[in-house]
Amino acid sequence: MYLHKNPHGVYHYRRPVVAEDQVFWLGLSGSPKKEWSRPLRTKDRRGAIACLADAADLYDAEREAQLERYRAQSLPESNLQTEREREEREAGEAKVAAQKARREARKELRVERRHRLQMSTAELSPEEAAWHDLVQESRVELEQLRAAVEGQRAANATIAVQGGAASQSRERPTIETLIAAYQADKSPGWSGSSKKAVVPVFRALQDMFAGQALQSICRQDARAFVSVLEALPTQIGKRREFAGLTVQEAVEKGRVLGLPTIKPKTINDGYIMHVAAMFNWAVKEQWILSTPFSGLNVHDPVDDSERRDPFTAEQLQTLFTQAPWNAPWAIGPEKPGSYWVPLLCLFHGLRNGEAAGLRVEDIDEEDGVPVLHVRPYDGRTVKTAGSRGTLPIHPELLRLGFLSHAAARRAVGELLLFPEGVANSRGQVGAKLAERFSNRVKRLGFEGRKLGMHSFRHNFEDRLRAAELAERTALALARRTESGSSRIYGEGLSARQKAAALAKVEYPGLHLDHLQPS
Repeated sequence: MYLHKNPHGVYHYRRPVVAEDQVFWLGLSGSPKKEWSRPLRTKDRRGAIACLADAADLYDAEREAQLERYRAQSLPESNLQTEREREEREAGEAKVAAQKARREARKELRVERRHRLQMSTAELSPEEAAWHDLVQESRVELEQLRAAVEGQRAANATIAVQGGAASQSRERPTIETLIAAYQADKSPGWSGSSKKAVVPVFRALQDMFAGQALQSICRQDARAFVSVLEALPTQIGKRREFAGLTVQEAVEKGRVLGLPTIKPKTINDGYIMHVAAMFNWAVKEQWILSTPFSGLNVHDPVDDSERRDPFTAEQLQTLFTQAPWNAPWAIGPEKPGSYWVPLLCLFHGLRNGEAAGLRVEDIDEEDGVPVLHVRPYDGRTVKTAGSRGTLPIHPELLRLGFLSHAAARRAVGELLLFPEGVANSRGQVGAKLAERFSNRVKRLGFEGRKLGMHSFRHNFEDRLRAAELAERTALALARRTESGSSRIYGEGLSARQKAAALAKVEYPGLHLDHLQPS
């Protein structure tokens, strides 16, 4: 589900072009195309969902055309009739035929869906209908692709869809079935970066367990999968030498070329975490009895506590006397996010995207106490359910005139508190702002591990502990949940109680009197 709404309320179908496709898919300027977009020409969500499949077909058709163009330019004309190139050409033709057949099947399914909705419009919501279509289309797609693989191996097999294959896949779901169903169920809640992050995970699973039934994947297979990940070269989706290779082939080529492999943290957090979530989902759906990936990970010699340092008191004082913090805030042409977002992160422990993506309406008042709301909305998610929260605004921010900035944005009818708070093609809010801040820190020559915007969250956690607040109060201000619990502690505190607690969070050695408006 790649629905996006523009500022005028019109829905668009947008999806990233994965790195491996950027090798052959070029934009009008000749540079790699990183995002594909088409307007759906409607402001109605139900209508937009109905147009999704047609837009996906257009995406597939353009991708096919770009791939064929690339192949035509890459293969020398004089060698087209060699045996290997002939097989590659036939395989490509089989793939194109499969994709065309898949589109035709999609059209038939959409006709069936419209008829079903006309017969009983009250039975399914638009979201349920879209989910149903995606699962049905994925099943047809899997059968088409399986037939294409058989045709590629035999060089002369025909591609066909067997009527009973869908019911058989329900009885014995394969890894492809799991990927399609899991993505259909979960992707509506994913950010752009999350959608891009799972692409290499799906690729690795498909290459390692192609066509394999979930019930047949055992613990030994899971360990073998992790072993392949440990030997996986970095950036296999971006390096030209890996174009068209399976994960196993990329591992072998990486060894030959002596390329570096991905780090343990990437394996654990970037691959195994997603795979474990998928198999846990399959257990919940009663497709399998247990997951073979339970508890698997690789040893990481770098402790989490050593990954990023907080700023020292001296570094904070140096930082907040440099531009743009060399004078009080004044409304003008400057980018307000560069001024206020680091201060919000410092005094509230906000993540960059949480602070940069604040809306004017998120600045409010409760019981006479100025507060800010951290909550998801169309175009921005929060990291976890526990990340939501209503926080009193720190007295230091009030002293520096933060409410004046919010009032000025409200007076001119702006939606966002900071104009830099828009999401990029990967769904990351305020990414450029964080990048500029990191570059500023590097220019100052500070010593420390991975100093950047997120270091402020570490500073905030340290000062919470130093304030010796009650544990549940501290957890509420940090918007964290206690280990083993899904409940957010501190919810019962009033805005006044939270404000009194937050006022105890101080930074000794940091003096911001020069930023106080006169």
